[in-house]
Amino acid sequence: MLINLWYVAEWSEKVTDKPVRVRLLGQDFVLFRDSSNKVHCLHDVCLHRGGSLSGGWTRGDCIACPYHGWRYDGEGRVTLVPSEGAEFQPPQRARIDAYPTAERYGMIWVFLGDAPEEERFPLPEFPEYDDPSWKRLNDNWQWKADAARIVENGIDIAHTSFVHPSFGMEATARENQILSVENNEYWGKSENVQYPPQFKDNWLRRRMRKERQPTVTTPEWFLNGLVARIRVDINDRMSIIMFDCNTPIDENNTRTFAIQLRNFFKHDFFDRGSRKRLLKIFAEDTAILERVAPVHLASDLSNELSVKDDRFMSSFRNARRALIERKGWRIDVGHMAQLRGEKVLAIPSPQRRLHPDIQWVMDSVPLIAPTGRAVEEPLADGEVA
Repeated sequence: MLINLWYVAEWSEKVTDKPVRVRLLGQDFVLFRDSSNKVHCLHDVCLHRGGSLSGGWTRGDCIACPYHGWRYDGEGRVTLVPSEGAEFQPPQRARIDAYPTAERYGMIWVFLGDAPEEERFPLPEFPEYDDPSWKRLNDNWQWKADAARIVENGIDIAHTSFVHPSFGMEATARENQILSVENNEYWGKSENVQYPPQFKDNWLRRRMRKERQPTVTTPEWFLNGLVARIRVDINDRMSIIMFDCNTPIDENNTRTFAIQLRNFFKHDFFDRGSRKRLLKIFAEDTAILERVAPVHLASDLSNELSVKDDRFMSSFRNARRALIERKGWRIDVGHMAQLRGEKVLAIPSPQRRLHPDIQWVMDSVPLIAPTGRAVEEPLADGEVA
């Protein structure tokens, strides 16, 4: 699990007038709205006696702990200690970590890390979200699987020939082609042509695509949100987009916030079928991903054999690995496990850099030091590693 990235914490509509508890990167956080409707995210542990702030209540622009009533503002500062009276001035270190938030695509995004704003990767672009020519559906899925594994699976075109009968078939596995790959340090995109089977659900869907009709699929990955996005152009008039944000609950469990768009059959009558097919795809992937080994995405290729069809997934692996090997943003979950139940740790927030003179009550989570090792380049055509 990595810090200094944006993650989706919750759907915007779920956070109203009461605090909401969410778990990300193995830590608990509280979301609440202030009097201007802005969402704030704080570490969900009161620094007094460890009460869970999400069990409390909001007062104006603050949240109150249910244990002793201590109040915190949106920046994590203690503003009131009821037992000491209104005149009491809390010390400077009377604060908990607060994290930047943004509401986009109907979701609450939280930046979990201490990197300054100018060094943060941009949020993923999703221009079709507000386009009225697309019909939108939201769904959730929870996995007992590593979030990075889920992203890699989501952009892996080759697996569809064996895992998803509606998108691929073994007979055409060799015919599928990667046409292009482009990527940078936080994003990647690939264009592919596949030859899937004809839809067989009913006569209407059978007319959408012939047997082995060339179908263009365009997967993308984004480090922020651990997003896997794929566009499937069924024919020259009909397309589907799936935009999945994969939030690590902890190192072994992931929550997916899924948005599905279609530019055809936009009447609500067709929503049930679209949702059923999406959840069927998730279930097919779950059967594979909850049994892969090792559980976590390999940090290098030394214990795996890769071929040219893996080069787009390798671009994701390498971008992620660069954050581990060069920046040292990986949480040391082994060290954290030794302290579980004995000590509260916090994801470091930007305030820790802004206020280096403060002796924070709660220590930061341990990170694995960067090694500076080189990161492999994606395989070229014809190569095997």
